[in-house]
Amino acid sequence: MFSQLFAVTAPVFLIALLGFAWVKRGQNYPSDFVTVMNMNIGAPALVFNGLIGLGDNLLESIDFVIASFAVIVALLVLSTLISLALRLPGRGYIIALYSTNSGNMGLPLCLFAFGEAGLGLGVVFFAVSVVFQFTVALAISHGSISPAALARVSLLWGIAFALFFIFTGTTPPAWLTNTTELLGGLTIPLMLLTLGASLARLKVENSGQLMALSAVKIAMGVGVAFLITWLFGFSGVERNVLILQSSMPVAIFSYLLASQYNRNPQEVAAMVFFSTLISVLTVPLLLTWML
Repeated sequence: MFSQLFAVTAPVFLIALLGFAWVKRGQNYPSDFVTVMNMNIGAPALVFNGLIGLGDNLLESIDFVIASFAVIVALLVLSTLISLALRLPGRGYIIALYSTNSGNMGLPLCLFAFGEAGLGLGVVFFAVSVVFQFTVALAISHGSISPAALARVSLLWGIAFALFFIFTGTTPPAWLTNTTELLGGLTIPLMLLTLGASLARLKVENSGQLMALSAVKIAMGVGVAFLITWLFGFSGVERNVLILQSSMPVAIFSYLLASQYNRNPQEVAAMVFFSTLISVLTVPLLLTWML
């Protein structure tokens, strides 16, 4: 069991640690460039290829799409209630508490733990999460959102093109699937390296409250996912992927939004860091139960 667990978690944390150590040693890592490339080219290709890989199974997995939507909505509502109850200042707390790092960490974990089937479902959750990030989270941070801004989000175009091929029963040309497969394969390791590099640059405030909130955030994700999987009657890979993706730490994207719109960026940075550290313990525990 230990060797199986180590084989799943070690690549994720070791590659992130490599990015962390690289920056801490004073080496240059172009996080901004890699992030822009991932968000505009790599992630759309990964999502496109992942959804195409599901094919007709995506239509059969509509319950998983709805369940992913339900999890994220529930997390958003609970995060808002917690922020109001604790009188937390700013909208950055809501964005941080509801978000999950289902891309940088979640996708490789789904792949290593549950194979291609797990990656496909992980991509579905990630796609739903991205839609929320570029609509609800952006609106919370900025205060408003325009259709023109959404039209510039290339990841949403990747989802749209994949759905077009699936719903029309059309097979994408080989050159397109081969290209997106190569780009998608490059994206996951770059996501992990960038995660580590970003954590190395974060200025973390040593706050017991923020550490406690980070623990609550992960516990909230696990609890909500357990409830949703029970309500939907999920078992096997569907149950495991939904719980795993929901248990991920605060997304780096939350910090980018908080920083860009000045929504308590230092506190959000601390929650990204603390929740990622906590996940080093919680992820192996969850996988021990799942595998």
